[in-house]
Amino acid sequence: MGSVYSIKKDHGSLSVAQAMNTVDVFQLARLGSSLQGSIAIADMPRLAGTLVHSRGVLRYECAGQIDELGRPSLELRIDAVLPVRCDRCGEELDLTLQAHKRFFFVRTESELTGIPIDDAPEEALLGSSRFDLQALIEDEAILQLPISPRHELCVSATGPASVALPSKRPHPFAPLAALRERLRTSRPMLQRSSAHGQTGARRTAAGRKPPRGKQ
Repeated sequence: MGSVYSIKKDHGSLSVAQAMNTVDVFQLARLGSSLQGSIAIADMPRLAGTLVHSRGVLRYECAGQIDELGRPSLELRIDAVLPVRCDRCGEELDLTLQAHKRFFFVRTESELTGIPIDDAPEEALLGSSRFDLQALIEDEAILQLPISPRHELCVSATGPASVALPSKRPHPFAPLAALRERLRTSRPMLQRSSAHGQTGARRTAAGRKPPRGKQ
């Protein structure tokens, strides 16, 4: 890793947290320098708004480099314990968040829009001499949050612990099984109908494939 990157001003060197909003990502990559430190969750309002409270910090490490294709790039690692709300019991859940992402930078909007969408692990970003690195870190933390966080074991105030089982998707043939069951239970009524009605009902039932495992 390179040295910790800082920005100089008339009154001396800014701290990493202060400097992060005006990082020259092209210089960071060219020098092979790195940034590391922590950000208070309270200083990331978009992330804090999704959490139970805003206490705590998020740790980060950013390493600039020129990648194998000659592009200015950035390797980002973030690490935090975030207080989210469990979707099952509604209580606070300490979510361990660890992420590792790679980016490369272009200089113009036309370059960015001309990059094809593919499954490459690196993501293209519009670089700048005043790049808002803290906003990028906050974005990545938000993207890492699960849609439905749950405890492995939920302990309610009024009952014993319950295992948070994964939700089951409905079987794709469930509606057909229900239809077949309705046809079976209504068979006495159909037998009292006209011969034409019986033939039509039987053809309808026979023309549908029963659910797998239910034959």
